[in-house]
Amino acid sequence: MGQGHPSSQRSLESNVLDKLAKETHYDKKEIKQLHSQFYTEVPSGFIPKEDFSQLTELMGIKDQFITSLVFNAFDRDRDSKISFDEFVYAMSVMTRGTADEKLEFAFKLYDLNHDGYILKSEMTRIVSALYQMLGDLVTLQGDFDTPVKLVDKIFMEMDTNGDGKLTLEEYKIGARKCPEIVNGLGLFF
Repeated sequence: MGQGHPSSQRSLESNVLDKLAKETHYDKKEIKQLHSQFYTEVPSGFIPKEDFSQLTELMGIKDQFITSLVFNAFDRDRDSKISFDEFVYAMSVMTRGTADEKLEFAFKLYDLNHDGYILKSEMTRIVSALYQMLGDLVTLQGDFDTPVKLVDKIFMEMDTNGDGKLTLEEYKIGARKCPEIVNGLGLFF
C-alpha cells in the first residue's frame, strides 16, 4: 500500500504507547502488536483515502459514499489519511467501545457537514445508502419500510426540541430510549 517509511519513524515511541494505552481499550501489548501489523501492511505509516477504498471493497463495502463516511470517522485530524494513532482510536471504539463511544462514533458518521448536528437530510442520505448497500440482508417492514419512514420515526422520537436537527445528546438519549430504531440503522452500533 505505502511506499516505505524510514525505520526510525516505524518505532512506537513510549509516550505514544502510553497515551494510546490510556485513551483506548487496548493494553500496551495489544498496541505493540497492532503497530507491528499496521506497519507490515502500511509501510508508509498512513492509509490514504484511495487505499482505504480498496480495503473496504475487499470487505464487501462497495458504496463509495459509505466508504467515505467511515474514512472520515477514522480521520480525526481531517488530513485525508489515516495514521496509526487514528486507526487505533477508531478500532478501539468499534471493537471494544462503550455504548456511549459507539454512539458518538455513529453520530460523527451521520454529521456529514461536521457542524455538531445531524440533519434529516443527512440521515436520509446515509440510511438510503446503507439500505441500498445491504440490499436483501435488510427486510423493511411497518414503520421502517422505506429509509424516509425510518428517518421520520427517528426524528419524531429523538428531536425533542423539534428544531429539525439532532444534537449528540438528543441522539444518545433517543438511542437508549428506542434501541430498536437505532438497530434499524444497521452498521456501527
